[in-house]
Amino acid sequence: MRTLNLGILAHVDAGRTSLTERLLYAAGVIDRIGRVDDGSTRTDSLALERQRGITIKSAVVSFLIDDITVNLIDTPGHQDFIAEVERSLNLLDGAVLVISAVEGVQARTRVLMRTLRRLRIPTLLFVNKIDRRGAHDGRVLRAVAERLSRAVVPMGAAYGLGTPRAGFTPYRPRSGG
Repeated sequence: MRTLNLGILAHVDAGRTSLTERLLYAAGVIDRIGRVDDGSTRTDSLALERQRGITIKSAVVSFLIDDITVNLIDTPGHQDFIAEVERSLNLLDGAVLVISAVEGVQARTRVLMRTLRRLRIPTLLFVNKIDRRGAHDGRVLRAVAERLSRAVVPMGAAYGLGTPRAGFTPYRPRSGG
């Protein structure tokens, strides 16, 4: 059996824990998606985390996908808890760096990306919060290309930005030759 240690990292309030909840739901680990605001998420287990709506300590949830044990690691986003993030980095096989479609690339996002590069951890960038007022995919993609990596390859197109109907359509490979 193989193991994949996958970290979810981001600046504060980018939606790491909410993305973690969605991934756990999609993998069948949970029956209901918890909400940070309600204190009902799987990975925020400390009373203070639930009260304040922030992640203080890294949390791991393990599940199987085929013959792979996935250890999904939700890390804190607040600068005060950077030591928790640093402890997790040495374990990672890959990372998802979450960026808010509203706030875009933050100073903390840049620090995390530099660290992930230095450690040679394969990283996928995930643009979150496309349903929030002020979401702007073009601005975020330009900022990513300018501040994080010129090698940006969008995996699809967002629609309905800034509305509750926002969504994402993945690009499909061309058929034919």
